[in-house]
Amino acid sequence: MRSALALISICCLASTASAEGERASASDATGRSIEPSVEIETPYVNSARPRPKGEVDAAVQDENIARWNVGGTGDPNFISNRAGYHPATRVKVDSRVLAGTLAKKAPLDKRTGKHRPVLSETSLLARSRKYGYWPFRLCFEQGVHENASLRGGESIVQIRVDTSGRVTSSRLISTKLKDSKVADCIAERARDLPLLKPPSAIDVELKVSIWPGDAPLPSLEKSSEPVDAPFRPRSVAETLKTIEPSFVECLSDGLLRDPSLWGRVQIHVEVDANGSVRIARENESRFPDRDVSACVVRAIKQLTFSASSAHGRSFEVGVRLGQPPIPSVTSP
Repeated sequence: MRSALALISICCLASTASAEGERASASDATGRSIEPSVEIETPYVNSARPRPKGEVDAAVQDENIARWNVGGTGDPNFISNRAGYHPATRVKVDSRVLAGTLAKKAPLDKRTGKHRPVLSETSLLARSRKYGYWPFRLCFEQGVHENASLRGGESIVQIRVDTSGRVTSSRLISTKLKDSKVADCIAERARDLPLLKPPSAIDVELKVSIWPGDAPLPSLEKSSEPVDAPFRPRSVAETLKTIEPSFVECLSDGLLRDPSLWGRVQIHVEVDANGSVRIARENESRFPDRDVSACVVRAIKQLTFSASSAHGRSFEVGVRLGQPPIPSVTSP
């Protein structure tokens, strides 16, 4: 799904010459030269990070940023290279019938050879997982955005399903989540599960287990500073483009140390009334090579922005460096 976060893409080779000759280029395990890929995101103020309007699209974008904030290296022990690494929120739903009866599997239609579209234990579990994943995940992630220290847990929800397959009631039985609003949200979202028709009304227990992913979600923190002048991201981006070669050089040095290096540097920038950078520091991201992120910050500190576009403001700049590995496809 295409991210709504606008990017300015630059992909080029570092051409800066050192005192001892032209800078060496990094290469991968096959000896092929690696081009330092750099993408500059559209700058934004803390209270206005661009997000898609749809809640699922917005969550997908948050997950993408979170993955980039962790990044990757060639170290097999680095977090994103470990077995079981999963950047997104984990959700597991289990179901069991409390009252009423369901067949283990739906009967086959002799004419079509397919299972009939009626509720069974198998389809109940499958549809609860398929259609419950995003609603339950969004409940939890809203809680994480409000409290980043929120940890996962199990919630038990009891629902009543009528003969049309509609969930007519849903109530929270118990929860191990520390935020009761998240658990209540899960119970409320369970009312919208699109289930198939059972042979008679049934009561069902849903066990919803949910945990944070391995990549912390980016914050949605609201800025408390007064807005006394318009922020012009396009003008700020144009100023950032003037130091593209510096970003490329920062990454080039990192790739010489580790050809598998990639990730995102988010920089919090504060400027004075004249547009000069007063403060620049990495914020939220955890780029794997500290020398590279420090290099990016130093480059931004040298800038002077148009006073009319960033007058006395603080804002965020995201720079994506390198490229994540292409997932390997295993032949059947």
